[in-house]
Amino acid sequence: MLKRVLEILPADIDAQKCILVLEISDEGFSYAIKDDDENTYVAVAVFHFDKGPGAGDHSMILQNELERESLLSGNFKKVCIMYSVPESVLIPFSFYNSRENTNVVNLIHGDLQCNDPVLTDVITETGTYNTYRVSSRVLDVIRSTFPDAVNRHQYSVLLNQVPVEGNILLIIFYSKKVVVMLHKNGSTQFINTFPYETADDVLYILLNTCKQFDVENIPVEISGMIEKTSALSKEIFKYFSSVSFAGLPSGINYSEEITNHPSHYFSYIFAVDPCE
Repeated sequence: MLKRVLEILPADIDAQKCILVLEISDEGFSYAIKDDDENTYVAVAVFHFDKGPGAGDHSMILQNELERESLLSGNFKKVCIMYSVPESVLIPFSFYNSRENTNVVNLIHGDLQCNDPVLTDVITETGTYNTYRVSSRVLDVIRSTFPDAVNRHQYSVLLNQVPVEGNILLIIFYSKKVVVMLHKNGSTQFINTFPYETADDVLYILLNTCKQFDVENIPVEISGMIEKTSALSKEIFKYFSSVSFAGLPSGINYSEEITNHPSHYFSYIFAVDPCE
């Protein structure tokens, strides 16, 4: 089953003038549509699978919803797919061997899903390959629905963005997981995905990450589906003195209805653009 968390949709779009950004994770999927001629995001939607991460195969649910969503049936100017999946390994250029991709992912993340395909992104800005595993059934759905789509892993998208100066801890919240990225002295030191159930789980993840990389009083920036006044947010404020919620990426316009919602809900999705 699928839960509609939020939908901001126009009455109609000219798909041939638009870019579709689609994020897929173990917990659900989200999409945003940008009118490229107007440089304006006009649509965004967030869906959650009823079951948590790793609870089963959601490919049929994904396929049915993609077929049902009339806005997604057009011939888009460009389609960008971002996979937010934890089975990823970042490998420096100097150690990369394409013949070992599957073995590397199996070594780090286990081989229970060893029949699923392994994809690789090239992150030239950091001199890194990102090798990651995607469900074969999900990939079949995407390739049959959007055969010309650009596929990228979430870590690749994050690492491809403009480097942050100084120190900052970036957190993307999902219903049952967090993606954590640590910048120290202007350089990315750490990026990983963690499941969580309680606020204590999240605090342990954040504080332990800071301890491991010897940083104190680091600014925290939050994005994703979390309320500013939630109990979890309040707990984070207790332990970090500088906490902010991500704004909408600059240089792009947004429909009025999108700007009427908290910007941190969607900021990380809009940041996928242009998915290069």
